Amino acid sequence: MTGRAPRLLILSPIASHPADQGNAARIQGLGAALMARGIRCEFLHLATEGSAPSQQAAMAGFWHALHELPPPVTVEPGLPGTWGIDDWCPPDLAGRLAALQRARRYDAVLVNYVWLSAALDGAGDAFRILDTHDLFGGRDAVAREQGLDPSWFFTTLAEESRGLARADLVLAIQAEEAAELRRRTGREVAVLGHMPPLRFLDAAPARPVMPFGYLGSANPWNLAAVHALDAALAGEAELPWLLAGRILRRADLRLASRPRRMPNLADVAGFYAAVDCVLNPMAGGTGLKVKTVEALAFGNPVLGTADAFAGLPAEHPGHRCGDLPALVMLMREFRRSEAFRAELRLASRLMALRHAAGVSAAQDGLAARLRAVAA
Repeated sequence: MTGRAPRLLILSPIASHPADQGNAARIQGLGAALMARGIRCEFLHLATEGSAPSQQAAMAGFWHALHELPPPVTVEPGLPGTWGIDDWCPPDLAGRLAALQRARRYDAVLVNYVWLSAALDGAGDAFRILDTHDLFGGRDAVAREQGLDPSWFFTTLAEESRGLARADLVLAIQAEEAAELRRRTGREVAVLGHMPPLRFLDAAPARPVMPFGYLGSANPWNLAAVHALDAALAGEAELPWLLAGRILRRADLRLASRPRRMPNLADVAGFYAAVDCVLNPMAGGTGLKVKTVEALAFGNPVLGTADAFAGLPAEHPGHRCGDLPALVMLMREFRRSEAFRAELRLASRLMALRHAAGVSAAQDGLAARLRAVAA
């Protein structure tokens, strides 16, 4: 052993603070877990979505060191109808990372998202890790199957495989995606999920003001899910619900079921304290549904579709509804039956404990790997 803490540089196109969307929560949570295990973590933020002074202050106070780069220049897709794997990666990013590596001597470099994988060319002799977050090869086809226009980054399977090949270790956010990634690359693939701290273990019981609630960002998947839920709740006056999150920034969001809105949410804890049961009516999508595990971590009972629990050990019927009518039926049961409410709460908390144990073991494994690399 070297006697010093392993040094890890984490590159991300997403600010780690505030953790008000799933990818930021994942990045911040993994950093906190590794630092708690003795890893020195520095953060290189490619400010793709900008960077406010409050964000910079929060990140500087959290990471061992913060480095920030200006947002990249927007370019046109490099392939017919799709992005090339490096289209969103600034051409000088690998050189900037290489300069940091010469000055700071990292033992490992972790890059978030496959479209920034070219930056790993600047990692020198550091161990190279790619945290995928999601599957991006063929992601446009997945969106179209759900009747959605493709958005954000998507590419071909061949281009994604080229990006994956730049890493020594590829991280998948859940087991089903790990199996698919192993079909797309010969690189080592490990599962490292996401689970926030289990707030319900030491939190005082809340007094919710609404029986149901949904918290989400304004991405197309969430918008489609909320509109479908709204349609399913038409005429269901006995099933009031609360809506919160970045999705409320959509000025054109008109919902016939008239949910109560919770704008300007400073801390997600306020949402989870205000509702009893959290809903996730997601249809399709990829990755791990971070909004599901966040609700589980706060101890709320959760009702959702099978897609909302992808990658989680779902057993209770409320965690694998086949469609929106089935979800609404269980919402009625939740309102009617105290026994069902208790049963769903217990099933949700047991799932949270099982998933948290698996994520913690995977975090232990990655920290051990980093210590071995530094030795």
